[in-house]
Amino acid sequence: MIQSYKKHHDPLVIGIIFAIIFTIWAFSIATNQAFIRSFDQAIINIVYNNNKVNLQIARLLTNLGNTSTITIEAIIIFIALLTFKKYPLAFFEAGVMICGNACNWIIKNLVRRSRPSVQHLVHADGFSFPSGHSLGSMTLFGCLFVITLLLVKNKKTKIILNILWCLFPLIIGYTRIYLHVHYPSDVFGGWIEGLAFVLIGYAILLRSYVTKHPQKFY
Repeated sequence: MIQSYKKHHDPLVIGIIFAIIFTIWAFSIATNQAFIRSFDQAIINIVYNNNKVNLQIARLLTNLGNTSTITIEAIIIFIALLTFKKYPLAFFEAGVMICGNACNWIIKNLVRRSRPSVQHLVHADGFSFPSGHSLGSMTLFGCLFVITLLLVKNKKTKIILNILWCLFPLIIGYTRIYLHVHYPSDVFGGWIEGLAFVLIGYAILLRSYVTKHPQKFY
């Protein structure tokens, strides 16, 4: 698949762009900009409803993004990659997950945004921005997207899997808004923060290993 690094858009450039967007977004939230409040209200008006079935489904699906769940899944993927001797991919995944979550913790404690004041429909504590569920799911499934892109040979299987990996963060982010535990801007921030780490990690992986050993990847 990767015949030449120059034939692909540089994920480092795109990752840096996302990092810049995230920085601007975080600053806008920290300084309580009016457009952030307008953004939140517009999305909330679309998402919120009192459907009991939706509530039950959201409560179930949001657990997929819990820190403990994401951590266990990340460890399992890491061990599986080590078992199959895919060492660069294993350390790519571990590095992205560790750096992303560490950065998220730092940003939360710098911005110190309170959670929505309405009644929470699931338990949630700590600061609101960025959404840890959104960051965790984006980094984990973003890594799976890259791993699938590099290792899966069958084109249809590759497409199906990567569509699934793209849907998971979107679904989990939606549940955090629906369950009243995050503002939409928290979720969006977690997504773009996660994308930045995945893309920068992917760029490092490409430059340090993949382009030097293209025969090992499809």
